[in-house]
Amino acid sequence: MSESETSKTPRNAAAGAKQAQAAERPVHEATELTKRNAEYMRQMRKSLDATALSGEKKTAVLNEMTSTLLAEQGRGTTARQLYGTVQERTEEIVNPKKTPVERQKANYWVTALDNGLMLFMIFCLMYGIMGFIGTNATKNSAGANGITAILITSVIGGLGVAKLFEYLMPAKDGKKVSLWKKIAWSVLAIIVWMLVFTTMSMIQGPLNPVLPGIAYLIIAVVVFFARMWLKRRFNITTSMF
Repeated sequence: MSESETSKTPRNAAAGAKQAQAAERPVHEATELTKRNAEYMRQMRKSLDATALSGEKKTAVLNEMTSTLLAEQGRGTTARQLYGTVQERTEEIVNPKKTPVERQKANYWVTALDNGLMLFMIFCLMYGIMGFIGTNATKNSAGANGITAILITSVIGGLGVAKLFEYLMPAKDGKKVSLWKKIAWSVLAIIVWMLVFTTMSMIQGPLNPVLPGIAYLIIAVVVFFARMWLKRRFNITTSMF
């Protein structure tokens, strides 16, 4: 063997090793998945078949994932790196995360419930104490301290406060609300709520029964614990108290 042939042997061996590694992957990576990615997709298809997703949804998801993998695997990216485990990807498909708009809507209703409960608790506590000690103010406000008036006023107040918080919070799109507009909306919200409170106070009789003071106090305690659970459950931070 000549010296030139001897010097070529290591280079040929290295080239052969690279060819062997390449043989473990499909020849046409532009149209075929690597063995690892193909196995991932096989497991993915099996996992989706065990869910209640429609056939059209499964096909669309699998086609989209396959197209993405075909585009990314040329850079050495694997399906596991892109999507996590098969179980994680399946969970993400079956229970997709809410969009910012959906989260905002959900947060609004939770915040409204929290603030409504807070107002309801305050009213029940106030009228409970007044009824328990039997003040003249209680007799003069027979409509305002009726359970129907308290409930409706609290519901409207909760919805209004949540909407006001939503309006006063910094805009996510970068747009800022002027201070004067914030003040104007705050004053308007208070005026509307006072009108609702005054209107409800005019309702008397069976449609707006006045409960005993002890009953209002018991309701206030129950609502307090319900609100504490709600705040912990949904991690509520946007409330008056």
